[in-house]
Amino acid sequence: MEAERGLGGTAFEPVSGQEAVEQVRRFLLAQGWAGLPAGDHLGKLADQGVRPEQVLWWVPGPAAEARAVALLHEGLLGLLLSSSDERPAARTLLEGHRSQFQRISVLEGQVDFSGLDEFVLHRRELAVAPELRVPEVSLPETRPAQSKDIDQIHHVYEHVSWMRQDSAEAWRERLQRQRCWVAELAGQVVAVARWTMSFGPWVEIGGVATDPEYRRCGAATAVTLAAATAALAEGRLACLRYGDPALASLYHPLGFEHVGRELVFYRGS
Repeated sequence: MEAERGLGGTAFEPVSGQEAVEQVRRFLLAQGWAGLPAGDHLGKLADQGVRPEQVLWWVPGPAAEARAVALLHEGLLGLLLSSSDERPAARTLLEGHRSQFQRISVLEGQVDFSGLDEFVLHRRELAVAPELRVPEVSLPETRPAQSKDIDQIHHVYEHVSWMRQDSAEAWRERLQRQRCWVAELAGQVVAVARWTMSFGPWVEIGGVATDPEYRRCGAATAVTLAAATAALAEGRLACLRYGDPALASLYHPLGFEHVGRELVFYRGS
């Protein structure tokens, strides 16, 4: 793709050279929780042998600092801007290559997304936990997941619509890469939570799920607390994303605070 010139005079251009890659990394770290998805994605691509220069575009500032970053990979467009000045360039990038994108992710308010009629919009609430609050109620016991738990973890996730197609072996491989906590009742795994993303000091608590037969017994609360407590104990910062706003009643009493909203556009069938 050629450099995308915006109306404000800024432009997205391919990242080239180690210094530019380092500037992008500094930018993502400086954005805190907002830079976590792109930073984690870059790390996973690096494990697959994909170099940052193959997937990154940016808007450099006058001191060669990153002002905005776009991650383009296999139909995914992830956008992160430092200010409204980069909006015209982001929109130009989007319009010039929208037929290539199957999924677009951006923070609410950063880019004008009007007219994307071929996409279906999903909103995800974003929350962070500066500190945790432990409910004054009895909760199920929790512990780090072990390899022996794979079948039971798979059983829990069979009841989650977007995860039920994964096999037990797929979960075995995933848990080799992601730290995971389980809640137990009567020796049975009834709930699961994982560190689904990691970058810099930030980790995302995700994959929170409970066996339908054991809901409303505090199991989801217990595993969320276990995963977040482990992060804070290591000097890290915990955040999470959730699509159902009603889940705020689960997470906010634990100390998570709403910080924004992610917009995810999926191309319609």
